[in-house]
Amino acid sequence: MGATLRLTMTREDLAEVTHRLNAFIEALLPLIELAADGPEPVPAPVDPDRAS
Repeated sequence: MGATLRLTMTREDLAEVTHRLNAFIEALLPLIELAADGPEPVPAPVDPDRAS
């Protein structure tokens, strides 16, 4: 990804990015257990202070 964006990355940067990406993927793994045909999603509430 970094090469595609023409970012200069050291080996240390690559190790850190790899670690964070793997942690993110691991955190998402429990979502596999959710039924794909589960309940319909509900819209997120709108924060009136941030609404445009």
